Order: sequence, then C-alpha cells, then structure tokens
Amino acid sequence: MSTTSSDIPICRICHEPNDKENLLSPCECSGTLGTVHRSCLEQWLAASCSSHCELCHFQFVLERMPRPLTEWLKDPTLQQKRRMLCGDIICFLFITPLASLSGWLCVQGTVDHFYFSSSVEAVGLLILSAVLITIYLLWTTASFRYHIRLLKEWRRTNQSVKLLIPKSQVSLSNKPNLLAQSSSIIVSKETIV
Repeated sequence: MSTTSSDIPICRICHEPNDKENLLSPCECSGTLGTVHRSCLEQWLAASCSSHCELCHFQFVLERMPRPLTEWLKDPTLQQKRRMLCGDIICFLFITPLASLSGWLCVQGTVDHFYFSSSVEAVGLLILSAVLITIYLLWTTASFRYHIRLLKEWRRTNQSVKLLIPKSQVSLSNKPNLLAQSSSIIVSKETIV
C-alpha cells in the first residue's frame, strides 16, 4: 500500500508532518484540521491572545506566563518607547527637586508677603504655587499611567503559553487516528498522532 502526500497528517498551522514533533488533536476538530504541533498551537495562542480553537471554539486548558522584563528591554521594536521612558525618568529626577524647591519658595514668599507686604502678592504667589504643584502632579500621573499601560499591554501580548494535558483526561476513545496502526489508541481532547 503506497501512501500519498495527502495521506500524511500535517499540522494545520505550519503544514509540516510530524517529523520533528508529534501531532496532537487537542480540540473537537477532525480530519486535516484536527492535527497540530504543540509548539505551533502554543505560539498561535500566545500571538492571538486567545484560549480557544477558532474553528470549533473548544476551550483549551492553558498556563500563561508573562515574559520577563529583560525581554522588553532587549526587544528592538520597542526602542522608541524605551527612549521615552528614559527621557521621562530623567525629567522626573530633574523636575521633582526643582518643583519641590519652587513650591517651597512660593509658600515661603506667600508667608513673608502676608506679614511684611501686601496680601495681593501673597495670594498671587499662593496661586502660582498651587498651579505649579498641580501641573507637576498631572504630568507625573499621566506619564506614570502611560508607561504602566504600555508595560501591561506588552505583558498581555507577550506571554509564554503552555498547553496543559491533564492526566485525568487521558483515556481510551473511539476517535479515529490518522496514523492508527494499533487497535488501542490513547486519546482525550488531545491525541498524539
């Protein structure tokens, strides 16, 4: 019996046979769409931020692990965002003492003007101090929230995904195997082909 290339099961993602890695049947899909390499499926699930089959909507059991922050620092596509972060850190380190000193001097000037001079100038310095502190706090909060949002988005879209195979689900089944050569096949929601 000769086998043609259409008889050999292939991964529905990379379209390669099970030469280097076993093929699984991890969902309710059958036929040529039912087999996939574990690594291909894990990469696809990580890239799509999904946890189910896009065809049969089977919900996979996954373990998602965020990649370490060092990978974010090494990612060449994020060079502009890292520059912005470094610039904001330098501005924060420079502006924080400057804003604190300016605010303190305005408050001191306000107190001095109340005791020795006109109260109009004191109110002006008090308003200037409040505006200065408000602008500093708004910039700091907006900058901090922006960088936290970027980090959360990167961590959400750059995860290591591991497909879990519960041992309790491995049982004998009548599900047809594309390469069945023996009568007993170990299958569950994931069948090694």
